[in-house]
Order: sequence, then C-alpha cells, then structure tokens
Amino acid sequence: MANHKKTKTPRKPQHHLPKVGTPADNAYRQKRGRQDVVDFGVGHRRAGLSWLLAAIIVLVIIGAVVGLIALT
Repeated sequence: MANHKKTKTPRKPQHHLPKVGTPADNAYRQKRGRQDVVDFGVGHRRAGLSWLLAAIIVLVIIGAVVGLIALT
C-alpha cells in the first residue's frame, strides 16, 4: 500500500504571514492586536458557558448573603 499522506489536501487552507515591515504586516499586527484586546483570550465557543458560570456564581453569593441575613 502506498502512503498518500503527502498528497492529501490539508483540512484547512494555510494563510501565510506577510513579510515583516510591509504595509500588509502592519495591518495584520494591528488587526490581531485589536482582537487580543477585545477577546481577552476567551474562546468564542465557550463564551456562553462562561456567562452561565458567572451567573450561577453570582446567584450563589446572593443566596449566601440572604441566608446570613435571615440567620441573624
């Protein structure tokens, strides 16, 4: 059997980085810098999960405060 891994097309198209110092490189670095500032390193797939987790934690804290007030 022949090994066809080298001739198989890649799953994702490759996007090569622009050469350093070119206007394309400056635009790329500016775009990626803005994405980093906006995203804060949080993945888009798990963004809903983090909001749900934050809401649950807030509800637990509020419940604990109300419980302590009720006991005193």
